[in-house]
Amino acid sequence: MDPITFGMVAIGVAGGSLCVVTILDACGIKVNENAIKIALEITKYVGLLYLLQHLSKLFF
Repeated sequence: MDPITFGMVAIGVAGGSLCVVTILDACGIKVNENAIKIALEITKYVGLLYLLQHLSKLFF
């Protein structure tokens, strides 16, 4: 998967999960916000590492 596609998929998944969390919160279901923040941060760092891996192939 190329970096552009990976980024589009990651943004879509993150946005979709936040919409689901908003709907669940509106329905009265308790959501662990710390777990969501941790998952989004992990996704961000994995995306950055994936991008750096592809960039390193260009130069080395």
